[in-house]
Parts: sequence; C-alpha cells; structure tokens
Amino acid sequence: MVGGLLGVAGHFMFKTSYAAGAQLMRQESAASFRASEVGEPFTPRQLSVATLVSFMRSSALVQRLAEQTRIPARAIVRGLTIAPERNTDLINLTFASTQSPETAVRILNAFGNEVVRLTRDMQSQESAAMNRMLKRQIAKTEDELRAVNQELLDFSRQTGIINADREIEAYLRSLGDFDMRLQTARIDYETLDLKIGDLERELSANNPLAEHVQAARDRLNELLQQYTDSNPYVLEQKANLAELEARLKESEGKPAAPPRQSETGIATSFYVELLNLRTQKKVTAAQVEKLKTVSADLGEKLRGLPEKDMQMARIKARRQSLEVSQSLLASRQREAQLYEDNALGYYRFFESRLDEVERAEPAKKLVMLALGGVVFGALFAVAFVCLVESLDDRIKTAADLKRVSKLPLLATMPDLAALDGVAQSNWAFSTWLALQAKLAAGPNGEVVSGFVSASLHEGCSTWVELLARAASQRNESVVVVMNRPPVTGTAIPLAEALAHPSRVAAEPGRTQWLLAPADWRWDTERRRQWQAALEIWSHTAELVVLAELTTADQSETLLFAERLPHLIWLAGSGMSRTHGTSERLQTFQNAGCRFAGAVLNREVKLFPWL
Repeated sequence: MVGGLLGVAGHFMFKTSYAAGAQLMRQESAASFRASEVGEPFTPRQLSVATLVSFMRSSALVQRLAEQTRIPARAIVRGLTIAPERNTDLINLTFASTQSPETAVRILNAFGNEVVRLTRDMQSQESAAMNRMLKRQIAKTEDELRAVNQELLDFSRQTGIINADREIEAYLRSLGDFDMRLQTARIDYETLDLKIGDLERELSANNPLAEHVQAARDRLNELLQQYTDSNPYVLEQKANLAELEARLKESEGKPAAPPRQSETGIATSFYVELLNLRTQKKVTAAQVEKLKTVSADLGEKLRGLPEKDMQMARIKARRQSLEVSQSLLASRQREAQLYEDNALGYYRFFESRLDEVERAEPAKKLVMLALGGVVFGALFAVAFVCLVESLDDRIKTAADLKRVSKLPLLATMPDLAALDGVAQSNWAFSTWLALQAKLAAGPNGEVVSGFVSASLHEGCSTWVELLARAASQRNESVVVVMNRPPVTGTAIPLAEALAHPSRVAAEPGRTQWLLAPADWRWDTERRRQWQAALEIWSHTAELVVLAELTTADQSETLLFAERLPHLIWLAGSGMSRTHGTSERLQTFQNAGCRFAGAVLNREVKLFPWL
C-alpha cells in the first residue's frame, strides 16, 4: 500500500526533465598583448578553477541571472550543476528544466555568458588599476630624466667634457645592464605589491563571516514566510544572525587571517593566491637586494676614476637607468591599457545547443519510488511487529516460557482446532510417552503428577484429559482429578472418592474421572484423605494419577502441591504474563514443590507467514 501511495504521489511530483550541457575552458592570457621585447610582459593574475566555481555559486551572480531570465533563483540553483573535470582546465555545466528544452538551453547559455562577462570585468578592473599605477610611475620617471639631462648639460658646459674613456663606457654599460635588471625587479616588486593589496581588499570583502551572515538572513526570511515573529524557530534564527553580525563587525579592519579548516569558497581561494604572491614578493625582494649589491660594487669601481670623469659617468649612468625604467614602464603601461580596453576574460564559454539536450523520463523514478515504498512499508511493518512484541510481556513462545520459568520445556500443544480427532490422539500419545520418560515412578510403580498454571482457563483441563486418554491407550490404570467434567465419560465427585477410596475402580485401560468443584479447598482433612486414598490406589498395577490443581494462589493448594512427587507448570500462549508467572513459580518453589518441567498450550508463531 505504501508503494502504491508513493507511486501515485510520484506521478504528480516527477515530470519529464530536459538537461542542457555546456563547458567553460580556461584560456591563458600570457603575452597576449606584448608591447616590448624587454623584460617580462604584463599579465593579469590567473583565476583558478576553484575560485571561479566559488564565484559561479555566489548568490549575487544567481540573482542577476534570475533578473535576466525571469526564473526564480531557487529554480536556477536547484537545476544547475557545476562539475570541474579533474586535472584539466574544463568546467562542465548542466541545467535541468521541466518546462522545455528551449528553456534549459536559454538559461544555461545566459549563465555561461554571465560568467564570462564577470571574468572580463574582473580582468579589466585589475588592468585598469595597474594602468593607473604605471602612468604615475612614468610621469615620475620622466621628471627625473629631464632633471638628469639638464644636470648633464650643465656639467658639460662647465667642465668642457663631452666623452669619457672606454673604461668608463664599459663600466657604464655594465652598470646600465644591472640597473635595467634592478628596475625590472623593482617594477615586478611594486606590481606584486599592488596585486597583494587588491587581493587583501577582495579577501576582506569576501569574508566567510559575510557569507554566513547572508545565509542566516536568507534562512530567517524563509522562516518568516512560514512562521510568526514569536515562533521559537524565528527567535533562535534572529539570535544566530545577531551573533554572526557582531562577529563580522569585530573582524572589519583587521588583517586577513587564514580561513578555518572547515571553511571553503572564494575566501579560501583568495587566501591561497595571497600566499603565493607574498612568496613571489619575498623572492623578488631578495633579487632587488642582490642587484643593489652588484650595482654598488660597480659604483665603487667608478669612484676610482678621475673625479670629473667619475662625475660625468655617474650622471650618464643615472640617465641610462632612467631611460631603461621609462622604456619598461611605458611598455608595461601599454600592455595594461590593451588589457583594460580589450579584456579577453579568464575563461571561454562553449554554448549549449538545442539538439544536444537530453530528455529524462520520470518512469524509472516512479518505479524506484514505488519499490522504495514497498521496501519501506515492509520494514516498517516488521519494525512495528518487533516493537509490539518487545513491549508485550505475555508469554507467547516456547522460548519465552523457558526464559521466564527457567524450567526445561517438556512439550507444546498445537492449535487443536486445526487437528482432527486422530491427529489429536496421536499428538497426546507421543506427548505422554515423552512426559512419562521424565516422571519417576513411586515405591509401588505409580506415576503421580500435578498440573498447575498461573491463572484459570489456560488449558490445564484439556491437557489432563488428553494425556489421561493417551495413558489408558497403553493399558494403564488412570485416575484423573479435573476442575470440569470430561468431554466423554462419567465423573464422580472428588469428595465422595476421597471418603470412599475403595469405590474408585482403577482398572487397567480404564480412566476414573474425579470432579473437584469450584469451591474446593485442599484443607488439612482433605489432604489427609488424599494421602490415604493414594495409598490404596497405588496397589493397582501401572497406576497413573494426574491432578489439576485449583486456586493455585491459596496456601492449602501449596501445601497439597508440595506433597506431590512431580509438578508440571502449564502456560497458555498469549495468556500468561511474565511478571505473574515469575511470582507464582517463585512461590511454589519457595514452598519446596518439585517441578519436572513446563509445557506450553497453543503456541503462537511470531511471524505465522514464515
């Protein structure tokens, strides 16, 4: 039934879906706009796959796409799948829609183009910042170069020196070469400084706490749509939001700290890039210091030349160094300008096509849901039955009876309604043989046993009658004490039999039925009469005496039971309680009664269908 209900529900829940696929591929921007052969060209920093995926999953990008396509943001997030391919520069995009294949293609292509536009904007903004910095450095270098040229012109007029010796020229060439390398290293160092500053600002703007605050606000808005302001869930979410906002306010203005191990997303990617740039900055700083040392050594050698030549050489060396710097800065500035005006973006988008849309029918989902419902229903039914059985303290099975009574199990009776007369007789005969092997005979060979149960109507009379008839089939003399008349045969009152025991005809192959009334009490006089009668009956060959005890909770019955050679505890399946059975058994055992074992009446199977 559960499977059918889930199948019907799935028919209304699941619809045919259309999945459109596309790809993003990272494109290298190194030397795309190289403006000079001197030094390293300007290239924007690379955007890793993990960083781009974090941007693609940001709520701001999804919201812009929702405004463009007029599709709810939740539907976009639910249908969009972003899967980067391992060890490649490819990102697979999939969007599933239940409306139409055209809708799936339109939304996926809009998303891919929006991602490419975002990367172009990021690349253009970074290049614009670098362009502005390089323009400031070029203006400063040009001012210094004009001052050096003027100084060189004034010195030449004053001293009349136009050209220096070849040795000075050689030193100047070496010094100029090292100055060029030094200026290149300094520009790289300043570029790294700018990139590190930009990354630190972006890392501050993309604080993981800000993402948590936004997620908490979205969750609060969802709860306010379902509950009132006084609802405990709403109050708890408001308190959580206030705590996150306080933590975010405390973190503002502080240096960028490493993300926690459990945090992922844009902040983690930015921090990894920041560490790489800081490492490059340290390496570049070491190169700058080394080049300064070499330049200082060359300066010392130039100082050993004649003073006027030396002064001329220094002025020329400084002019040459400024010219090299100006050339490098100009080429870098032109490259940054080209990137700013013609940003290519970090990734290229391969659009989805309508003929490549995959169609997914819900038939398999419906079958799986129905099968899951069947399995769930079966497991629930079994669990419910086990729970009911574990909470039920009634004795139902042979294992329950053995566990509670701590007695050996002698026999169990099946449901007699399912057996005909012959089958009942066969069961009684085999059961009596098994019981007789467990019951020891008395001094005169007689077998005397009593049947007792925790409460009335548990089946003692039925057991006693069936076993008595089985004993008579073995040509044994049987005397039976019962609380109800037998199904066939004539019973005499128990009081009359005890008063005149010689009138009881205990003959081989015959059963004598003795009927104990409902108000029968085993007082002292009747117990004495029983012993006297039993002494008389025991002289009969192969005598079997079976007694059903009445009102087992009375002290007189206990005193009578302790004089019987054997007792058999009988429990009706599903009728006896664990606590009551344990208490009654303990009472009989404390009185010194000797139990041969226990029998179960009408055993109930826990799982009848197995």
